[in-house]
This record gives sequence, structure tokens and C-alpha cells, in this order.
Amino acid sequence: MNVQEFTDRIKRLYPSIQAETKKSWDKAVKPIQTIKVCDVDDDVAVQYLEQGMSNWSESTVKQRIGYLKGLWVKGYRKRIYKGENPWLDLDDGLKIARREPVAHPWEFYEYYHNDPYFVCLWYSGMRIGELAGIYPENIVTDAQIPYFNLKHQSNRRLKNNSSIRMVPIHPACLPYVSQLYLSKDSRPGRSWSETFRKNMGLPEGEGAHTLRHNFATRMRALNVHEYWIDRLMGHQRSSETSRYGTFDLENLSEQLYKLR
Repeated sequence: MNVQEFTDRIKRLYPSIQAETKKSWDKAVKPIQTIKVCDVDDDVAVQYLEQGMSNWSESTVKQRIGYLKGLWVKGYRKRIYKGENPWLDLDDGLKIARREPVAHPWEFYEYYHNDPYFVCLWYSGMRIGELAGIYPENIVTDAQIPYFNLKHQSNRRLKNNSSIRMVPIHPACLPYVSQLYLSKDSRPGRSWSETFRKNMGLPEGEGAHTLRHNFATRMRALNVHEYWIDRLMGHQRSSETSRYGTFDLENLSEQLYKLR
């Protein structure tokens, strides 16, 4: 069994793995895809690292080694691989470059002020895939507090279970929610995000997600506590205490409506 066959088999054994993750696996294994899994030893791994450092950014090398490390762990757990994991600690010292996107003001985005995606992202902090993949029945406007009902769906899964949530619809979004439509993109919102990035002259990789960062920055500037921000944005809560208690729409809307 070569590495590509190994990767394909793991995907079949883990049906919940998303298609995008499988694409990332395929990119990671491409340089070694025809090598037999049993022949991937420390020497092969180090050669992969050296070639990767010559051809890719440090961030890419670290990410791809991380995928390989995870594949070998999954193979071991499913009893289709019994050897050592040659990728463990191979990314030691490598760092993923992260740069906080610039938090531009509302006026900067004047071109998009009447775009329903933009307005709803600006006032919700949602991921573009969450919004672009939404069904009409997930938009509840006849409740006392209107809300987006986000959950796993057939057209896309949310990032994690913490992303399953109800997000109050900000009053500024209400005139636009009826204009939202279900994206036919295999990755909902991807094309919108890239067009948005180009139109706004944003750096590579900084599309719709910059609005999510922007949302968090603006909420902190209003002294909204981190656990409210986490709940609105669907982040996994980091502390044990933050997992306790309920987060009802009334309290969430009270925090969200601080945005003007």
C-alpha cells in the first residue's frame, strides 16, 4: 500500500472528515504519494522536510507535516499501520506566520455597504461559509429576537460543535436577510470572499475572514466580555468556567446590539 492509497483508505475509515481536509491531505502527501507506507522512515521524512523548506514557506511546511503526523496517527489507531510515526517532532522549531488583518472602519467598505453578505458579516462575526451556506429556514425573523440558526447541514458542516449556535440578527441586517441566497459553490462563499478581497485591495488570504477579525476587535473596543464574543462567533471556549451556564438570545442580543 503506497501513501496515496493509505490516505484514501483513512478517509474511508473516517467518513466525517471533510472534503477540504482530504484535499489538504492530498497536497501534503503528493511528494511521497507513490512510496510504500512501510518505506517511509526517518530518512524519507527528513528529505521531505529539506525539500519542503526549499520550495514552500515555513508555515506551509509546518502545516503539511502536521497533516502527515495526523494521518500516521489515524492509520495506527485504525490498525492499518503498525510502525513508528516518522513525522513526530519533525516540525519542531517551525512557526506558522500569523498577521492580524487591519481593522478598517465601515467607511473603507463603502462599495459593499448594500451587499447583504457584507452587512450580515459586519454585524454578526460569522464565517463566510456559515452565512453563504445558510438555508432560508435558518433565518428566523418572526421571533421576538430574530436570529440565524446555525447548525451542521447537508451542504456544509460547521467548523466544530461550538459553532452550532443561534446568532441574533442585528437590526441593521434585517433589511438584507431576505436577499441572502444559498451559494452553489462547493465551498460556500469562497468566490464571494476572493472577489471581496480583490475589490478591497486586501493582501492574499485576507478576504471575508478579515471581517470576522474586525468584528472581534470592535466588540472588544465596546468592552464586551470575551465569553460573549466567543459565543457569538462560535469559538470553542478555552476555560472550564466558560463552558458552564447558558447563553440565551436576550443576553446575546444585548451585547451584539452595542454595535452601531
